[in-house]
Amino acid sequence: MPLSALALAWALSLTPLYQRLDLLTLDAQTRLVAQNHYFKDALVIDIDDHSLQEMQAYFGGWPYKRDIYAMLIDYLNEMGARTVALDIVFADPREGDKRLSNAISRAGNVVLSATARSAVEEGERPAVLDGLAWKVPEGLRAQVWPVVQLPLQEFTRPAKESAHIGVVSAIADSDGILRRLPLFYRFNGQYLPSLPVVAYFSADPRPRVQINPDGTTQVGTFIWPTDGEGAVRLYYPRNKNSVLTIPFARAAKAMLGMQGQALDPNLFHGKTVFVGSTAFYSDSVHTPVGNMSGVEILAIAYESLGQHLILAPSDWRWTGILLLIALLPSLLLFWQPRRRFRAGTKYSLAAAGIIYCGHLVLLYWFKQESALLLPLLVVLIANLLELMRAVHIRNEEQKAEIHVLANDDPLTRLPNRFSMQMQLAHAIEHARIRHGSLAVLLIGLNELNAINTALGHETGDQLLIEVADRLRASMPSTHILARLGGGEFVLCSADASSALQDADTILAAIAKPYHLARQELHVSANVGISLYPDDGNDAATLVRQADSAMRNARAQGRNTRNSFTPDIGRAAVDRLLLENQLHQALDGNELVLFYQPQIDMLSGRMIAVEALVRWNHPVHGLLGPDHFIPLAEKSELVLPLGEWVVRTACQQMQAWHLAGLTHIKRVAVNLSARQFEQADLPAFVASILKETQLEAGHLELEITESVAMEKPERTIKILNTLLDMGIRLALDDFGTGYSSMTYLKQLPITTLKIDASFVRNIETDRYDAEICTATISLARKLGLNVVAEGVETPGQFRFLRNIECHEAQGFLISHPLPAAELAQFQPPPNPD
Repeated sequence: MPLSALALAWALSLTPLYQRLDLLTLDAQTRLVAQNHYFKDALVIDIDDHSLQEMQAYFGGWPYKRDIYAMLIDYLNEMGARTVALDIVFADPREGDKRLSNAISRAGNVVLSATARSAVEEGERPAVLDGLAWKVPEGLRAQVWPVVQLPLQEFTRPAKESAHIGVVSAIADSDGILRRLPLFYRFNGQYLPSLPVVAYFSADPRPRVQINPDGTTQVGTFIWPTDGEGAVRLYYPRNKNSVLTIPFARAAKAMLGMQGQALDPNLFHGKTVFVGSTAFYSDSVHTPVGNMSGVEILAIAYESLGQHLILAPSDWRWTGILLLIALLPSLLLFWQPRRRFRAGTKYSLAAAGIIYCGHLVLLYWFKQESALLLPLLVVLIANLLELMRAVHIRNEEQKAEIHVLANDDPLTRLPNRFSMQMQLAHAIEHARIRHGSLAVLLIGLNELNAINTALGHETGDQLLIEVADRLRASMPSTHILARLGGGEFVLCSADASSALQDADTILAAIAKPYHLARQELHVSANVGISLYPDDGNDAATLVRQADSAMRNARAQGRNTRNSFTPDIGRAAVDRLLLENQLHQALDGNELVLFYQPQIDMLSGRMIAVEALVRWNHPVHGLLGPDHFIPLAEKSELVLPLGEWVVRTACQQMQAWHLAGLTHIKRVAVNLSARQFEQADLPAFVASILKETQLEAGHLELEITESVAMEKPERTIKILNTLLDMGIRLALDDFGTGYSSMTYLKQLPITTLKIDASFVRNIETDRYDAEICTATISLARKLGLNVVAEGVETPGQFRFLRNIECHEAQGFLISHPLPAAELAQFQPPPNPD
């Protein structure tokens, strides 16, 4: 089987599809391990479309006269540039050639571009490279071209006073992506280097070129690994802005001495300056990190060569090691011929993991290209072959496994829900016959979802297994113990009098630390208890009542237990009824918005409001959001409810402005986590603004810190879209979640809202005072507006105003008001 897997994988590796996937896979892994680089030895001057338009009045149309390049060379050398590399081929005579030639001679550090061509045109003579070709050792690997197009001879002859020549042509791989750059090009037996190579030796005599015993190419003191065509594989940085780029217009204005346009000489001093054009989308090249211009690639290649950020080509020794690792699972069959497929899959996954990690280590630490798809393909084929072998064994054991799957939870090996119901029904029947009693305990874990999210489902599964083991160990074997699903377990005891003691034992066993994923985890639980025959006469009813008791215990806190009572059952029914009534409230105009004023702390004037939803319940009266928002968030009602709030707030804001209340600059609306997860959120908000004819700047959307940090990259993208629409953005409850300053500085927000929990004790708790002070200082430095929530006392108001908080809201200023009352609202004259 090992040899069969290897042979099949090798045959597939010869197909075009595999070769394409291999290239794409290597690109993906290279991007994964790539780092951000901010190169300091190169600078790009980009002749872009905007520069051409801006400088047309000074230099005329494109292409420019040669004397403009002469001026640029003189200017860059005056500023201390080490080398000036022009990604422009001056192959035909133009006006100003003499001046350009003189500038090249004066500078002595100019590199001009030559391009390789695939064919000699009719009547054309091959270019003469005498004096330009480099002396290289015999057998040097290089990319072969029929002909080269050189700059004019007056720029390149005589050699001592001329520009250096570097070739800028390169061939993309078969999928059109440029990954490799040749070090040398061969034309009719003579060699020219690529432009990034020449740029290192523009001020020095031509270096010695040699081929080292290990196959690397050495140019002067530089040693670079090359492939069979003498090319290096570029190791592109993760960030596309790795090389500093300035528009040509900016450099040209400084070159012309325009007032206020001078550039710092340190910008150019000691650097190699690459000058090239990206105008009219010219010279756009596909790379593994996206489209880039040719001049950018030359600059990146120059820095990569200097810092040895080059991928070494594949080495058969590393490939052999990875293939051996891939074959290990199938080789183990010789020692374990009866091994189950699950174990084989485990070994195969482990081998695949080692291969993948080894591949990443080689890329990251050693810059060594290595095979990945081939050994993984060997693992997959070997696993498929083993699967075919295991099918026969599997069929023989299938009946026994079906029984286990039908009655046992496959993870914990406890009875599952179906088996528990049968066992519990049997226990109820036995208790009825002997006039006894039963206790049903439903155990619910609290942190399982958080652990699954943070550490992965494998860790969550390990936790469930250990919880099951602890429950087995802590309870007598005569008890019925089962797993319902998720983090819920059921225990049935024939001794109802010991139910509370059993619950305490279970809570204590679960609360002990768990050592999983190399961490010490603490998990809490809640236990609900129902009794037969007091709380029900059948299995379904007893489990349902125990579940209600468990949820009631959870509402009281963690590690609590509760016994079922009729009140608990009625409360569960009331919650269900309230949820059904909330459905009707959306259609029956029972919802209403209140608005809490926000005032400017210096002027005392009201400048904004926050929209807060209330439910005018026909029976219970006016209900605050705490009574129904949690219910809405657990159902699908939160989306239509949120849509109603945004639309109503925008309609009211537009009505105020039409009524002349233009001092109300904005209305703030909270977005729930479910709303923010909508893929079409920006489009939805745009449609509301268009429908209500409200200007975007009058709407402020608030998201909580925890929502923002849930998926920071997605959050930043959505917020940027909303900000581009002109909508103001606020970060609510700042400081109460798990902030990352790395992401906070990237969040395109306009306002920070200090949570009321920090404001409440600001006069007596120095820690809260310091937190508020630091938050406001941070916000001011970031150019953010700051709103303090929950301001209730004059002392709090004075403190916040003294530390330069911008705005405040709270009961000191006003309770939330209906829209009609807010129109006549006047802020208190002296809130402090």
